[in-house]
Amino acid sequence: MKRALSIALVLAALPAGSSSAQATSCPVAPDPAALPTAAQLQQTETFLASLKARPTGSAAQGRYLTWIRQQLATIPGITQTDLKYPIDRWTPRSAKLTLHVDGHTATVPIADAIPYSHPTPKKGVAAKLAYVAPGDSITVANAARRIVVRDAPAGSVPYYDLFLPVVSWETYDPNNTIDPSQNLFGDFINYLPRVADLRAAAAAGAKGIIFVKDRPRRQVIGHYEPYEGEAWGVPGVFVGSDEGKALEDAIAAGKAPTARIVNRAYFKHMTTPSIEVTLPGQSPQRIVIDSHTDGTNAVEDNGPIAMVAMARYLAGLPLSCRPRTIQFAFSTGHFYQRLGDPKDRDGGAEQLAQQLDKDYDKGTVSSVLVLEHLGSRDFEQVARTDGGPGTELKDTGLRAIQFIGVTPSPMLVKTVDGVVRSYDMQRTILLQGSDAPGGTVPQHCSFGGEGTPYERHLLPTIGVIAAPQFLYDPAIELDGFDANVMHSELLGFTELVNNLGTMSQADVSGEVDAERQQRAGGAPGCPPDG
Repeated sequence: MKRALSIALVLAALPAGSSSAQATSCPVAPDPAALPTAAQLQQTETFLASLKARPTGSAAQGRYLTWIRQQLATIPGITQTDLKYPIDRWTPRSAKLTLHVDGHTATVPIADAIPYSHPTPKKGVAAKLAYVAPGDSITVANAARRIVVRDAPAGSVPYYDLFLPVVSWETYDPNNTIDPSQNLFGDFINYLPRVADLRAAAAAGAKGIIFVKDRPRRQVIGHYEPYEGEAWGVPGVFVGSDEGKALEDAIAAGKAPTARIVNRAYFKHMTTPSIEVTLPGQSPQRIVIDSHTDGTNAVEDNGPIAMVAMARYLAGLPLSCRPRTIQFAFSTGHFYQRLGDPKDRDGGAEQLAQQLDKDYDKGTVSSVLVLEHLGSRDFEQVARTDGGPGTELKDTGLRAIQFIGVTPSPMLVKTVDGVVRSYDMQRTILLQGSDAPGGTVPQHCSFGGEGTPYERHLLPTIGVIAAPQFLYDPAIELDGFDANVMHSELLGFTELVNNLGTMSQADVSGEVDAERQQRAGGAPGCPPDG
Protein backbone atom coordinates (compact mmCIF):
# COMPACT_ATOMS: atom_id res chain seq x y z
CA MET A 1 0.00 0.00 0.00
CA LYS A 2 1.34 3.43 -0.90
CA ARG A 3 2.06 5.76 1.99
CA ALA A 4 0.04 8.47 0.30
CA LEU A 5 -0.98 10.14 3.52
CA SER A 6 1.66 12.28 5.13
CA ILE A 7 1.78 12.94 8.84
CA ALA A 8 1.22 16.62 8.13
CA LEU A 9 -1.97 15.83 6.27
CA VAL A 10 -3.21 13.67 9.13
CA LEU A 11 -2.47 16.45 11.58
CA ALA A 12 -4.44 18.90 9.50
CA ALA A 13 -7.38 16.51 9.33
CA LEU A 14 -8.08 16.60 13.05
CA PRO A 15 -10.26 19.41 14.43
CA ALA A 16 -9.15 22.16 16.76
CA GLY A 17 -10.46 22.60 20.30
CA SER A 18 -14.16 22.56 20.97
CA SER A 19 -16.16 25.71 20.39
CA SER A 20 -18.26 24.61 23.34
CA ALA A 21 -15.26 24.94 25.63
CA GLN A 22 -16.34 28.45 26.50
CA ALA A 23 -19.80 27.35 27.49
CA THR A 24 -20.79 28.13 31.04
CA SER A 25 -22.36 24.70 31.60
CA CYS A 26 -20.35 21.52 31.31
CA PRO A 27 -21.39 19.09 28.58
CA VAL A 28 -22.16 15.46 29.18
CA ALA A 29 -22.63 14.44 25.57
CA PRO A 30 -19.74 15.91 23.54
CA ASP A 31 -20.34 18.29 20.66
CA PRO A 32 -19.74 16.13 17.56
CA ALA A 33 -18.14 19.15 15.88
CA ALA A 34 -15.41 19.05 18.53
CA LEU A 35 -14.30 15.55 17.58
CA PRO A 36 -13.12 14.03 14.28
CA THR A 37 -15.76 13.13 11.73
CA ALA A 38 -16.07 9.65 10.31
CA ALA A 39 -14.29 10.86 7.17
CA GLN A 40 -11.39 12.21 9.22
CA LEU A 41 -11.15 8.96 11.17
CA GLN A 42 -11.06 7.06 7.87
CA GLN A 43 -8.20 9.27 6.72
CA THR A 44 -6.22 8.67 9.90
CA GLU A 45 -6.90 4.93 9.72
CA THR A 46 -5.50 4.96 6.18
CA PHE A 47 -2.25 6.28 7.61
CA LEU A 48 -2.29 3.59 10.31
CA ALA A 49 -2.99 0.86 7.76
CA SER A 50 -0.03 2.03 5.68
CA LEU A 51 2.27 1.10 8.57
CA LYS A 52 1.20 -2.57 8.35
CA ALA A 53 2.20 -4.67 11.38
CA ARG A 54 3.77 -2.69 14.24
CA PRO A 55 5.54 -5.19 16.53
CA THR A 56 6.97 -3.85 19.78
CA GLY A 57 10.11 -1.85 19.12
CA SER A 58 9.71 -1.90 15.34
CA ALA A 59 10.24 1.05 13.03
CA ALA A 60 6.53 0.93 12.19
CA GLN A 61 5.59 1.33 15.84
CA GLY A 62 8.08 4.19 15.98
CA ARG A 63 6.27 6.00 13.16
CA TYR A 64 2.97 5.59 15.01
CA LEU A 65 4.57 7.02 18.15
CA THR A 66 5.87 9.96 16.12
CA TRP A 67 2.35 10.65 14.88
CA ILE A 68 1.00 10.50 18.44
CA ARG A 69 3.70 12.86 19.74
CA GLN A 70 3.04 15.36 16.95
CA GLN A 71 -0.65 15.31 17.76
CA LEU A 72 -0.05 15.77 21.48
CA ALA A 73 2.30 18.69 20.82
CA THR A 74 -0.68 20.69 19.50
CA ILE A 75 -2.81 20.17 22.63
CA PRO A 76 -2.40 22.87 25.31
CA GLY A 77 -2.27 22.19 29.03
CA ILE A 78 -0.96 18.63 29.01
CA THR A 79 2.27 17.19 30.36
CA GLN A 80 4.00 14.22 28.77
CA THR A 81 6.33 11.55 30.18
CA ASP A 82 8.03 8.59 28.57
CA LEU A 83 8.50 5.31 30.43
CA LYS A 84 11.15 3.21 28.69
CA TYR A 85 11.47 -0.55 28.93
CA PRO A 86 14.37 -2.72 27.74
CA ILE A 87 13.57 -5.51 25.29
CA ASP A 88 15.44 -7.92 23.03
CA ARG A 89 13.67 -7.07 19.82
CA TRP A 90 13.37 -9.80 17.14
CA THR A 91 13.51 -8.50 13.59
CA PRO A 92 12.91 -10.74 10.56
CA ARG A 93 14.95 -10.38 7.39
CA SER A 94 13.68 -13.20 5.22
CA ALA A 95 12.11 -16.62 5.56
CA LYS A 96 11.70 -19.52 3.16
CA LEU A 97 10.37 -23.08 3.11
CA THR A 98 11.31 -25.74 0.57
CA LEU A 99 9.96 -29.27 0.22
CA HIS A 100 11.99 -32.20 -1.10
CA VAL A 101 10.04 -35.32 -2.12
CA ASP A 102 10.58 -38.04 -4.75
CA GLY A 103 13.80 -36.42 -5.85
CA HIS A 104 12.15 -33.07 -6.56
CA THR A 105 12.58 -29.82 -4.63
CA ALA A 106 9.96 -27.06 -4.65
CA THR A 107 9.52 -23.79 -2.83
CA VAL A 108 6.46 -23.73 -0.61
CA PRO A 109 4.98 -20.22 -0.27
CA ILE A 110 4.71 -19.20 3.37
CA ALA A 111 2.55 -16.65 5.16
CA ASP A 112 5.40 -15.46 7.39
CA ALA A 113 7.95 -16.55 9.95
CA ILE A 114 6.69 -17.22 13.45
CA PRO A 115 7.53 -14.16 15.59
CA TYR A 116 10.59 -14.71 17.79
CA SER A 117 11.29 -18.10 16.23
CA HIS A 118 14.92 -19.16 16.27
CA PRO A 119 17.17 -17.71 13.53
CA THR A 120 18.79 -20.23 11.23
CA PRO A 121 22.13 -20.27 9.40
CA LYS A 122 22.10 -18.79 5.93
CA LYS A 123 21.30 -22.15 4.33
CA GLY A 124 18.62 -22.92 6.91
CA VAL A 125 17.90 -26.22 8.65
CA ALA A 126 16.66 -29.40 6.96
CA ALA A 127 14.94 -32.49 8.36
CA LYS A 128 12.23 -35.04 7.72
CA LEU A 129 8.69 -33.81 8.16
CA ALA A 130 6.55 -35.21 10.97
CA TYR A 131 2.84 -34.46 11.28
CA VAL A 132 1.62 -34.25 14.88
CA ALA A 133 -2.16 -34.46 14.95
CA PRO A 134 -4.42 -32.18 16.99
CA GLY A 135 -4.78 -33.45 20.51
CA ASP A 136 -1.40 -35.21 20.45
CA SER A 137 1.45 -33.72 22.46
CA ILE A 138 4.70 -32.78 20.76
CA THR A 139 7.30 -35.09 22.29
CA VAL A 140 10.81 -36.39 21.76
CA ALA A 141 9.33 -39.55 20.23
CA ASN A 142 7.44 -37.74 17.45
CA ALA A 143 9.46 -34.55 17.00
CA ALA A 144 13.16 -34.98 17.80
CA ARG A 145 15.40 -34.09 14.83
CA ARG A 146 12.31 -33.51 12.68
CA ILE A 147 10.40 -30.51 11.35
CA VAL A 148 6.96 -30.71 12.94
CA VAL A 149 3.85 -29.93 10.90
CA ARG A 150 1.09 -28.80 13.22
CA ASP A 151 -2.44 -27.59 12.46
CA ALA A 152 -3.10 -24.18 14.02
CA PRO A 153 -6.83 -23.52 13.58
CA ALA A 154 -8.80 -20.74 15.16
CA GLY A 155 -10.33 -21.56 18.52
CA SER A 156 -13.98 -21.20 19.41
CA VAL A 157 -16.35 -20.74 22.34
CA PRO A 158 -20.16 -21.02 22.31
CA TYR A 159 -21.93 -17.67 22.31
CA TYR A 160 -24.25 -19.21 24.88
CA ASP A 161 -21.41 -19.19 27.41
CA LEU A 162 -21.05 -15.44 27.00
CA PHE A 163 -24.69 -14.90 27.94
CA LEU A 164 -24.49 -16.83 31.22
CA PRO A 165 -25.46 -14.66 34.22
CA VAL A 166 -22.12 -15.43 35.88
CA VAL A 167 -20.27 -14.07 32.83
CA SER A 168 -22.26 -11.12 31.44
CA TRP A 169 -24.02 -8.10 32.90
CA GLU A 170 -26.07 -6.97 29.91
CA THR A 171 -26.35 -7.51 26.15
CA TYR A 172 -27.35 -4.91 23.58
CA ASP A 173 -28.27 -6.70 20.36
CA PRO A 174 -31.53 -5.07 19.24
CA ASN A 175 -31.62 -6.92 15.91
CA ASN A 176 -30.88 -10.33 17.46
CA THR A 177 -27.80 -10.92 15.32
CA ILE A 178 -25.93 -13.01 17.90
CA ASP A 179 -27.17 -16.60 17.79
CA PRO A 180 -26.46 -18.29 21.15
CA SER A 181 -26.45 -21.69 19.43
CA GLN A 182 -23.43 -20.71 17.32
CA ASN A 183 -19.76 -20.21 18.21
CA LEU A 184 -17.40 -17.27 18.41
CA PHE A 185 -14.23 -18.11 16.49
CA GLY A 186 -10.84 -16.46 16.74
CA ASP A 187 -7.10 -17.13 16.81
CA PHE A 188 -7.01 -15.25 20.13
CA ILE A 189 -9.00 -18.12 21.66
CA ASN A 190 -6.35 -20.66 20.60
CA TYR A 191 -3.41 -18.41 21.37
CA LEU A 192 -1.86 -20.24 24.32
CA PRO A 193 -1.71 -23.62 22.54
CA ARG A 194 0.64 -21.98 20.01
CA VAL A 195 2.88 -20.99 22.92
CA ALA A 196 2.77 -24.51 24.35
CA ASP A 197 3.57 -26.07 20.96
CA LEU A 198 6.63 -23.88 20.45
CA ARG A 199 7.97 -24.62 23.90
CA ALA A 200 7.31 -28.34 23.45
CA ALA A 201 8.97 -28.45 20.03
CA ALA A 202 12.10 -26.80 21.39
CA ALA A 203 12.18 -29.10 24.42
CA ALA A 204 11.76 -32.16 22.19
CA GLY A 205 14.73 -31.21 20.03
CA ALA A 206 12.71 -30.49 16.89
CA LYS A 207 14.60 -28.93 13.99
CA GLY A 208 11.67 -26.65 13.22
CA ILE A 209 7.90 -26.24 13.26
CA ILE A 210 5.36 -25.37 10.58
CA PHE A 211 1.99 -24.03 11.73
CA VAL A 212 -0.79 -24.68 9.21
CA LYS A 213 -3.57 -22.09 9.25
CA ASP A 214 -7.05 -23.14 8.12
CA ARG A 215 -7.39 -20.23 5.69
CA PRO A 216 -5.89 -19.43 2.29
CA ARG A 217 -2.46 -17.85 2.33
CA ARG A 218 -3.74 -14.55 0.91
CA GLN A 219 -5.68 -13.96 4.14
CA VAL A 220 -2.85 -14.86 6.53
CA ILE A 221 0.15 -13.14 4.96
CA GLY A 222 1.98 -11.45 7.82
CA HIS A 223 0.05 -13.43 10.45
CA TYR A 224 1.53 -12.44 13.83
CA GLU A 225 1.27 -14.73 16.83
CA PRO A 226 2.22 -15.63 19.49
CA TYR A 227 3.55 -12.34 20.79
CA GLU A 228 5.10 -13.19 24.12
CA GLY A 229 8.48 -11.60 23.40
CA GLU A 230 9.87 -15.01 24.30
CA ALA A 231 12.72 -16.34 22.17
CA TRP A 232 11.51 -19.72 20.97
CA GLY A 233 14.30 -22.23 20.69
CA VAL A 234 13.10 -23.50 17.33
CA PRO A 235 12.72 -21.92 13.85
CA GLY A 236 9.24 -21.87 12.39
CA VAL A 237 6.88 -20.53 9.75
CA PHE A 238 3.15 -20.18 9.05
CA VAL A 239 1.61 -21.58 5.88
CA GLY A 240 -1.88 -21.32 4.46
CA SER A 241 -4.35 -24.18 4.16
CA ASP A 242 -3.41 -25.11 0.56
CA GLU A 243 0.28 -25.32 1.36
CA GLY A 244 -0.46 -27.18 4.58
CA LYS A 245 -2.54 -29.78 2.77
CA ALA A 246 0.29 -30.36 0.29
CA LEU A 247 2.71 -30.97 3.16
CA GLU A 248 0.33 -33.24 5.03
CA ASP A 249 -0.56 -35.19 1.87
CA ALA A 250 3.13 -35.81 1.19
CA ILE A 251 3.59 -37.12 4.73
CA ALA A 252 0.46 -39.29 4.55
CA ALA A 253 1.64 -40.81 1.26
CA GLY A 254 4.64 -42.27 3.06
CA LYS A 255 7.15 -40.61 0.74
CA ALA A 256 9.42 -39.54 3.62
CA PRO A 257 9.42 -35.87 2.58
CA THR A 258 12.03 -33.53 3.96
CA ALA A 259 11.84 -29.78 4.27
CA ARG A 260 14.21 -26.90 4.77
CA ILE A 261 13.35 -23.81 6.79
CA VAL A 262 15.34 -20.64 6.32
CA ASN A 263 14.64 -18.01 8.98
CA ARG A 264 16.98 -15.07 8.65
CA ALA A 265 16.32 -12.88 11.69
CA TYR A 266 18.24 -11.13 14.43
CA PHE A 267 17.80 -9.92 17.98
CA LYS A 268 18.66 -6.40 19.09
CA HIS A 269 18.68 -5.04 22.63
CA MET A 270 16.80 -1.74 22.75
CA THR A 271 14.18 0.22 24.68
CA THR A 272 10.51 0.73 23.89
CA PRO A 273 8.50 3.62 25.36
CA SER A 274 5.06 4.02 26.83
CA ILE A 275 3.84 7.61 26.52
CA GLU A 276 1.92 8.93 29.51
CA VAL A 277 0.05 12.21 29.24
CA THR A 278 -1.67 14.10 32.06
CA LEU A 279 -4.43 16.67 31.68
CA PRO A 280 -5.04 18.36 35.06
CA GLY A 281 -8.51 18.46 36.58
CA GLN A 282 -9.95 20.02 39.70
CA SER A 283 -8.93 16.93 41.67
CA PRO A 284 -5.65 15.01 41.46
CA GLN A 285 -7.69 11.80 41.44
CA ARG A 286 -7.21 10.34 37.95
CA ILE A 287 -9.33 8.74 35.28
CA VAL A 288 -6.82 6.66 33.30
CA ILE A 289 -7.47 5.95 29.63
CA ASP A 290 -5.26 3.30 28.04
CA SER A 291 -4.56 1.65 24.71
CA HIS A 292 -1.43 0.14 23.17
CA THR A 293 0.61 1.43 20.24
CA ASP A 294 2.03 -1.85 18.93
CA GLY A 295 -0.23 -4.05 16.85
CA THR A 296 -0.92 -5.99 13.69
CA ASN A 297 -3.26 -3.92 11.53
CA ALA A 298 -5.46 -0.84 11.32
CA VAL A 299 -7.77 -1.84 14.18
CA GLU A 300 -5.10 -3.54 16.36
CA ASP A 301 -4.73 -1.03 17.88
CA ASN A 302 -6.40 2.21 16.88
CA GLY A 303 -7.40 3.13 20.43
CA PRO A 304 -4.64 5.80 20.52
CA ILE A 305 -6.34 7.63 17.63
CA ALA A 306 -9.47 7.99 19.75
CA MET A 307 -7.40 8.95 22.79
CA VAL A 308 -5.69 11.80 20.92
CA ALA A 309 -9.09 13.13 19.85
CA MET A 310 -10.42 12.80 23.41
CA ALA A 311 -7.40 14.61 24.84
CA ARG A 312 -7.89 17.49 22.41
CA TYR A 313 -11.59 17.72 23.23
CA LEU A 314 -11.16 17.51 27.01
CA ALA A 315 -8.29 20.02 26.98
CA GLY A 316 -10.64 22.46 25.25
CA LEU A 317 -13.09 22.36 28.15
CA PRO A 318 -12.73 24.74 31.08
CA LEU A 319 -11.03 23.33 34.17
CA SER A 320 -14.39 23.42 35.95
CA CYS A 321 -15.60 20.75 33.48
CA ARG A 322 -12.84 18.35 34.45
CA PRO A 323 -13.66 17.33 38.04
CA ARG A 324 -10.93 14.69 37.92
CA THR A 325 -7.50 14.66 36.30
CA ILE A 326 -7.30 12.66 33.06
CA GLN A 327 -4.28 10.45 32.37
CA PHE A 328 -3.73 8.98 28.92
CA ALA A 329 -1.48 5.93 28.71
CA PHE A 330 -0.23 5.03 25.24
CA SER A 331 1.23 1.73 26.32
CA THR A 332 3.87 -0.41 24.67
CA GLY A 333 4.72 -4.07 25.09
CA HIS A 334 1.34 -5.59 24.24
CA PHE A 335 3.17 -7.50 21.51
CA TYR A 336 6.12 -8.32 23.75
CA GLN A 337 4.22 -8.99 26.98
CA ARG A 338 6.99 -9.63 29.49
CA LEU A 339 8.49 -6.23 30.21
CA GLY A 340 8.96 -6.82 33.92
CA ASP A 341 8.79 -10.02 35.94
CA PRO A 342 8.84 -12.97 33.48
CA LYS A 343 5.68 -14.28 35.18
CA ASP A 344 3.84 -11.08 34.28
CA ARG A 345 2.09 -10.66 30.96
CA ASP A 346 0.33 -7.69 29.31
CA GLY A 347 3.43 -5.57 28.75
CA GLY A 348 3.35 -1.88 29.60
CA ALA A 349 -0.24 -2.10 30.79
CA GLU A 350 0.83 -4.52 33.53
CA GLN A 351 3.61 -2.17 34.58
CA LEU A 352 1.17 0.74 34.80
CA ALA A 353 -1.43 -1.38 36.61
CA GLN A 354 1.10 -2.21 39.32
CA GLN A 355 1.71 1.49 39.91
CA LEU A 356 -1.98 2.39 39.84
CA ASP A 357 -2.66 -0.38 42.37
CA LYS A 358 -0.38 1.45 44.81
CA ASP A 359 -1.76 4.89 43.89
CA TYR A 360 -5.35 3.80 44.39
CA ASP A 361 -4.74 3.39 48.11
CA LYS A 362 -3.47 6.98 48.16
CA GLY A 363 -6.75 8.22 46.66
CA THR A 364 -5.15 9.41 43.42
CA VAL A 365 -6.83 6.91 41.06
CA SER A 366 -10.54 6.78 40.31
CA SER A 367 -11.00 4.43 37.35
CA VAL A 368 -9.44 2.95 34.23
CA LEU A 369 -10.94 2.93 30.73
CA VAL A 370 -9.26 0.75 28.09
CA LEU A 371 -10.07 1.21 24.39
CA GLU A 372 -9.17 -1.50 21.86
CA HIS A 373 -10.09 -2.34 18.26
CA LEU A 374 -12.55 0.45 17.56
CA GLY A 375 -14.63 0.43 14.38
CA SER A 376 -14.13 -3.28 13.76
CA ARG A 377 -16.23 -5.10 11.18
CA ASP A 378 -17.43 -8.67 11.58
CA PHE A 379 -15.75 -11.38 9.51
CA GLU A 380 -16.85 -14.99 9.83
CA GLN A 381 -15.24 -18.13 8.50
CA VAL A 382 -17.15 -19.80 5.67
CA ALA A 383 -16.45 -22.55 3.16
CA ARG A 384 -14.03 -21.34 0.52
CA THR A 385 -15.66 -20.13 -2.67
CA ASP A 386 -12.86 -21.70 -4.74
CA GLY A 387 -13.42 -25.13 -3.21
CA GLY A 388 -9.99 -25.21 -1.58
CA PRO A 389 -9.21 -26.75 1.80
CA GLY A 390 -10.06 -25.00 5.01
CA THR A 391 -12.19 -21.88 5.27
CA GLU A 392 -11.98 -18.21 4.36
CA LEU A 393 -13.05 -15.07 6.18
CA LYS A 394 -15.97 -13.12 4.74
CA ASP A 395 -17.41 -9.76 5.76
CA THR A 396 -20.89 -10.30 7.20
CA GLY A 397 -21.92 -6.65 6.79
CA LEU A 398 -22.20 -6.26 10.57
CA ARG A 399 -20.05 -4.55 13.15
CA ALA A 400 -17.84 -6.91 15.12
CA ILE A 401 -19.13 -8.00 18.49
CA GLN A 402 -17.84 -5.61 21.13
CA PHE A 403 -17.11 -6.83 24.63
CA ILE A 404 -16.99 -4.37 27.50
CA GLY A 405 -15.70 -5.79 30.76
CA VAL A 406 -16.91 -3.83 33.79
CA THR A 407 -15.77 -4.45 37.36
CA PRO A 408 -18.63 -5.15 39.82
CA SER A 409 -20.38 -1.84 40.38
CA PRO A 410 -24.12 -1.45 39.65
CA MET A 411 -23.77 2.25 38.88
CA LEU A 412 -20.74 1.73 36.65
CA VAL A 413 -22.54 -1.02 34.72
CA LYS A 414 -25.64 1.18 34.41
CA THR A 415 -23.59 4.12 33.16
CA VAL A 416 -21.74 2.07 30.57
CA ASP A 417 -24.95 0.37 29.44
CA GLY A 418 -26.62 3.77 29.04
CA VAL A 419 -23.84 5.01 26.78
CA VAL A 420 -23.92 1.82 24.69
CA ARG A 421 -27.64 2.18 24.08
CA SER A 422 -27.59 5.94 23.59
CA TYR A 423 -25.01 5.64 20.80
CA ASP A 424 -26.57 2.47 19.40
CA MET A 425 -23.42 0.36 19.83
CA GLN A 426 -25.10 -2.72 18.51
CA ARG A 427 -23.76 -6.20 19.23
CA THR A 428 -22.24 -5.20 22.56
CA ILE A 429 -21.96 -7.62 25.49
CA LEU A 430 -21.14 -6.17 28.91
CA LEU A 431 -19.04 -8.77 30.67
CA GLN A 432 -18.27 -9.53 34.28
CA GLY A 433 -15.25 -11.31 32.84
CA SER A 434 -14.26 -13.34 29.80
CA ASP A 435 -13.61 -16.47 31.87
CA ALA A 436 -15.55 -18.53 34.38
CA PRO A 437 -15.63 -17.13 37.93
CA GLY A 438 -13.32 -18.80 40.42
CA GLY A 439 -12.36 -18.65 44.06
CA THR A 440 -10.06 -15.69 43.58
CA VAL A 441 -10.13 -11.95 44.13
CA PRO A 442 -11.28 -10.76 41.63
CA GLN A 443 -13.62 -13.63 40.76
CA HIS A 444 -12.80 -13.26 37.06
CA CYS A 445 -9.15 -13.27 36.02
CA SER A 446 -9.60 -11.99 32.47
CA PHE A 447 -11.36 -9.21 30.60
CA GLY A 448 -10.12 -10.69 27.32
CA GLY A 449 -7.76 -7.83 26.50
CA GLU A 450 -5.66 -5.01 27.89
CA GLY A 451 -8.24 -4.31 30.57
CA THR A 452 -7.18 -7.54 32.27
CA PRO A 453 -4.15 -6.28 34.24
CA TYR A 454 -6.15 -3.38 35.68
CA GLU A 455 -8.99 -5.68 36.69
CA ARG A 456 -6.55 -8.14 38.23
CA HIS A 457 -5.02 -5.32 40.26
CA LEU A 458 -8.49 -4.55 41.64
CA LEU A 459 -8.97 -1.17 40.03
CA PRO A 460 -12.41 0.06 38.88
CA THR A 461 -12.06 -0.87 35.21
CA ILE A 462 -13.98 -0.65 31.95
CA GLY A 463 -12.26 -2.73 29.28
CA VAL A 464 -13.57 -2.14 25.75
CA ILE A 465 -12.48 -4.65 23.11
CA ALA A 466 -13.92 -5.93 19.83
CA ALA A 467 -13.05 -9.47 18.77
CA PRO A 468 -12.82 -9.68 14.97
CA GLN A 469 -11.49 -12.96 13.60
CA PHE A 470 -8.80 -11.20 11.56
CA LEU A 471 -7.18 -9.73 14.66
CA TYR A 472 -3.65 -11.05 14.01
CA ASP A 473 -3.73 -10.53 10.26
CA PRO A 474 -2.25 -7.45 8.55
CA ALA A 475 -3.69 -8.76 5.25
CA ILE A 476 -7.24 -7.67 6.13
CA GLU A 477 -6.39 -4.04 7.00
CA LEU A 478 -9.00 -1.40 6.05
CA ASP A 479 -11.51 -4.00 4.85
CA GLY A 480 -12.04 -4.75 8.53
CA PHE A 481 -12.65 -1.12 9.55
CA ASP A 482 -15.86 0.94 9.64
CA ALA A 483 -15.33 4.65 10.25
CA ASN A 484 -18.98 5.27 11.15
CA VAL A 485 -18.81 2.65 13.87
CA MET A 486 -15.62 4.16 15.28
CA HIS A 487 -17.18 7.63 15.16
CA SER A 488 -20.14 6.55 17.31
CA GLU A 489 -17.77 4.79 19.70
CA LEU A 490 -15.58 7.88 19.96
CA LEU A 491 -18.57 10.06 20.84
CA GLY A 492 -19.96 7.51 23.28
CA PHE A 493 -16.74 6.83 25.16
CA THR A 494 -15.99 10.55 25.38
CA GLU A 495 -19.39 10.97 27.02
CA LEU A 496 -18.48 8.09 29.31
CA VAL A 497 -15.36 9.96 30.42
CA ASN A 498 -17.49 13.01 31.20
CA ASN A 499 -19.76 10.77 33.29
CA LEU A 500 -16.82 9.21 35.10
CA GLY A 501 -15.69 12.66 36.08
CA THR A 502 -18.88 13.48 37.96
CA MET A 503 -19.74 10.11 39.54
CA SER A 504 -19.02 9.63 43.23
CA GLN A 505 -16.07 7.37 43.91
CA ALA A 506 -18.34 4.99 45.78
CA ASP A 507 -20.49 4.59 42.66
CA VAL A 508 -17.41 4.10 40.49
CA SER A 509 -15.78 1.58 42.81
CA GLY A 510 -18.77 -0.58 43.63
CA GLU A 511 -17.42 -3.82 45.15
CA VAL A 512 -13.78 -3.13 44.27
CA ASP A 513 -12.94 -1.64 47.67
CA ALA A 514 -14.36 -4.70 49.42
CA GLU A 515 -12.32 -6.94 47.10
CA ARG A 516 -9.19 -5.00 47.98
CA GLN A 517 -9.93 -5.57 51.66
CA GLN A 518 -10.32 -9.30 50.98
CA ARG A 519 -6.98 -9.34 49.20
CA ALA A 520 -5.35 -7.52 52.09
CA GLY A 521 -6.80 -10.16 54.38
CA GLY A 522 -5.08 -12.95 52.46
CA ALA A 523 -7.66 -13.96 49.85
CA PRO A 524 -5.98 -15.58 46.83
CA GLY A 525 -5.47 -13.49 43.73
CA CYS A 526 -5.34 -14.63 40.11
CA PRO A 527 -2.48 -17.00 39.26
CA PRO A 528 0.11 -16.12 36.60
CA ASP A 529 -1.26 -17.05 33.17
CA GLY A 530 1.84 -18.38 31.51
